[in-house]
Amino acid sequence: MNFGIEAGKHTHDVASRFGIRGVPINAEMLANTGIESTLAPLRERSLQPCQIGAFGFNPLSPDVAGQEKQQAILEQIIPLAAKTGCPYIVISGGNYHRSTFGGVDRRNFGEDAIDEFARHLEPLVSLAEQYGAILSIEPYLKCVIGSADAFLKLKARLPSRSLRANLDPTSLYRFEDLIDPASLVADLCDKLGPHAGLVHIKEVALADGFLLHAGLAPLGSGPTDWADFLNRIAPHTPADSWVILEHVATPEEAKASVQLLRQVAESLGIKLT
Repeated sequence: MNFGIEAGKHTHDVASRFGIRGVPINAEMLANTGIESTLAPLRERSLQPCQIGAFGFNPLSPDVAGQEKQQAILEQIIPLAAKTGCPYIVISGGNYHRSTFGGVDRRNFGEDAIDEFARHLEPLVSLAEQYGAILSIEPYLKCVIGSADAFLKLKARLPSRSLRANLDPTSLYRFEDLIDPASLVADLCDKLGPHAGLVHIKEVALADGFLLHAGLAPLGSGPTDWADFLNRIAPHTPADSWVILEHVATPEEAKASVQLLRQVAESLGIKLT
């Protein structure tokens, strides 16, 4: 499997240090500076783009002016994506809240939310089909596309191979999954495997406290059985896709997490390259 990493300001350094080929690039930078300028820092280190992040795109946001700008960025980069060597453009699952990943709005779970989200996506999916790009949605607990079933409903409205879903189980963990996520992981892989885009790996864990406290944690310190997850997604992951270790806080954490993930993959006969 193709292997990528995201570690904030340390991304390029840790990728080079640990022999990881893939790093993300930013949609706005690609739109503003073009392919050559965007890829130049990667090529200096023999790196490749593993995803084009367009997480600012959220057509359901009340920030109409901001979303008009994000729409224009997407329309500009979709024809460029395949030319970068990475056709995968990652977008959110839609949120009526202004803060796409930080906040939540009860309308996200209404009967018409998926239909409205699909209406906004339809012309972009058609554009992606035209240029060989892939819109890979990040299903996320707080968003309209907040479960495997929600993505399948969207896919039924927009049945295109240019619309896929990231396989990222920890973005969907509810309280019970923070204790034992095995059934959610199995359900996610069974349902979204045939529609797989990218694979995102990060750890989310429940912390001690009187009320619920959960958040990002070093890989291996949470409840996720990564061997089970990798084994389940391996038959489905497209050859041009990437397994991306993300939200890595420090180079030290990167070293431990990369080692753990490679050991898990090797035990399954999977090579992360």
